[in-house]
This record gives sequence, C-alpha cells and structure tokens, in this order.
Amino acid sequence: MPKISAPTVALNREQRRAALLDAAATLILREGSFTVAEVASEVGLSRSAVYEYYSSAADLIADVLVDELADWSTDLQAAVAAQSDPAEQVRAWVTAVLEYVRDGRHALVRAAGTVELPPTRRAQVQAQHRDLITPLSVAIAELGIGDPAAVSMLVWGAVDAAIGRIESGQATAEREIDLVLDFIQGGVSRLALGS
Repeated sequence: MPKISAPTVALNREQRRAALLDAAATLILREGSFTVAEVASEVGLSRSAVYEYYSSAADLIADVLVDELADWSTDLQAAVAAQSDPAEQVRAWVTAVLEYVRDGRHALVRAAGTVELPPTRRAQVQAQHRDLITPLSVAIAELGIGDPAAVSMLVWGAVDAAIGRIESGQATAEREIDLVLDFIQGGVSRLALGS
C-alpha cells in the first residue's frame, strides 16, 4: 500500500486533488496551459498518479475553472446579499465583478478559457459563467424592470467592456467602476421609473 501523508486515505486524496488544482492554476497563469507531465512535476507526483485523478490536462483545467467560477459566484452573491435595496445590489454586483478583475483573479479564468475543453466540460464551465449574472438579474427584476434578462445582458456588456479596458491597461479598475456605475445607473433608473 502506498504511503500517505494524511490521517486517512480520503483526506490524502483530497489534499492531492487540491495540490493538483493549485499547481494547474499556477501553470495556467504562467504558461497558459500545461501537460499532465508538467503538472505532475510541479506537484512531485508521477504522471500515472495524476491520471488517477484526471483523465487529461483539459479535464484538470476544467476543474480549475469550475472551482474558480464557483468561488467567484459565491463572492458575487455575498456582495449582492449584503445590500437590501435592489439598486444598491446592482451597484454591489458591478463593483464586485470589477474588483475581482482588479485583484488579478480574473486572469486565471481568462487564461484557462482559451484552452480547448471536452464538450461536456466546456458546457459545464459556460453554464457556470452564465450563472454569474444571476444575482444581477434578480436585483434588476426587483427594480420592476419589464425585461430583466435583456437589461442584465446590457449591464454585463458594459461590465465586460470595462474588464477588457482594465486587463489591457487602458484604465484603472477604480476609474472603470465609477464609469460603469454612472453609465448603468442612469439607464437602469430610467427603465425602473418607466416600467
């Protein structure tokens, strides 16, 4: 029986899985992608040991994305839940998204997003990415706007443009947060009043 470093086999497996995910995230940020051999070397395991957890590098990258998107979603939901007023919830969502980018955490999602994933895993990651907008859509619906899904996508378009400007170095996150909030506040307020 192989020697384990944790008190139980289950805990040892979870620790190894976490180490593989951490190593994969590091390699994604450094290289953009990796091979199973590279992640195995990073963790100090054999390639065959990595295959006990993941069938391919793409499958490992998918898990990195799934975990990161789940963490981001939790952060967004918490930011929105901290506000009781729907207009403030919209502001909190926009701010939390752009702070995530400012803090450099979006770089992992962006880099891993360029890797070709197996179709089922790609669909899973895309669904999680779409779910990031859910707290925004709920807040917009609570404002009484007639088509919250369409308005949410328009807000996301402004936020996505800001993400591109921040990541390209064209603007600071602080400037983009203020600009996007001013931009959408007028439109969302007008739509809420006109409903």
